[in-house]
Amino acid sequence: MTSKAESAGLLLVTHPGIATALLAQARLILSDPLDGVAWLEIGACSADTRREVDAGMRASRRDGGLLVLTDLPGATPANLARTCANEQCRVLSGLNLPMLIRAWNYRDQPLAELAELALEGGRKALLELGA
Repeated sequence: MTSKAESAGLLLVTHPGIATALLAQARLILSDPLDGVAWLEIGACSADTRREVDAGMRASRRDGGLLVLTDLPGATPANLARTCANEQCRVLSGLNLPMLIRAWNYRDQPLAELAELALEGGRKALLELGA
C-alpha cells in the first residue's frame, strides 16, 4: 500500500447533477464525508469548460497521480477528461455508484491498481436480477 503522500487524487467529471447525486449517496452508504473527492459538472464544450477541466485536474492530482471518473463514454465530460490520460492520469468512463465506492475504498493503492479495482467494481455491479 502506498503512503498517504503517494495516494492518487480522485476527480469526478460528469454532466450536471450526476457527480453531486453519486457523492451524496456514497456519503450515506459509507458514513464518510469523502472529503478527498473533487468533482466538476459540465455541460457544453467551450474554451471556458476546457480551462475548468484542466484546472480541476491540476488541482486534484496528487503525488500518486490522478484517477478521473466520467459518466458517459464519448460525451463532453469524458472527451475533455481524456486529454489528461497517461501513466499518471487514468480516466475511466461509465461511472456508477459501485465504481465510485470501490475507488474511494482503495484510494491508497497505486494508480494502475486503483484504476483496475474501480473498473472491476463497476463491472461486477452490472447484473440482471430475476427472470
